[in-house]
Amino acid sequence: MDKFWQAIVALLPSGFAWPRNPASTLMRVMRGLAGSFSELHEFTRLTANQWQPHQTITRLAEWEECAGLPDPCFGVDQDVDTRRKLLLARLRGPSLTYSDSCPAATGSLQSICSWLGYPQVSVTYSTPFRVGAHCGQTLGQLDGRLWFVIPIPSPAFRVGTSKVGERLLKGSLNGADLVCYLNRVVPSRYSINFIYNYPN
Repeated sequence: MDKFWQAIVALLPSGFAWPRNPASTLMRVMRGLAGSFSELHEFTRLTANQWQPHQTITRLAEWEECAGLPDPCFGVDQDVDTRRKLLLARLRGPSLTYSDSCPAATGSLQSICSWLGYPQVSVTYSTPFRVGAHCGQTLGQLDGRLWFVIPIPSPAFRVGTSKVGERLLKGSLNGADLVCYLNRVVPSRYSINFIYNYPN
């Protein structure tokens, strides 16, 4: 507000009728006007920010409608941060490991899994069996199968110690949202296989 006040005061003419004493009636009126300009400036800045997808809150529903969201893979009760993250992912596309990589590159898929809250997921291809391959190597086609090993949170509910209403698993992720999302973003020429790694 001080900058607005200084700018307004600088526009006033000089002379005895235009005192610059901060306690004078004129300067108090100028400070009130400066406060109004400052509030308008801040309101305009915040309004402009709402049209930027990485900052929006009040315009989030309009952005989602434009991008075909909310995403059904993540349910209807999504918090604002999740909704904004999914919006940015839809607008920017998948995060590729390098500029000319395939959306199904293992590094790209692992970054997607990590972004969705599964940093420990491992992604591998089924590679063709060739002469010189060792015993135990997976058979398959290079452009046909992708394997995802998804760690699942450890059990939290224990018979005899837990009560009705307590969570069955520690954490909010169960792999279903990840499977739904990957089935949509991975190119259709790939067959996706999921292995759930439950804790002992």
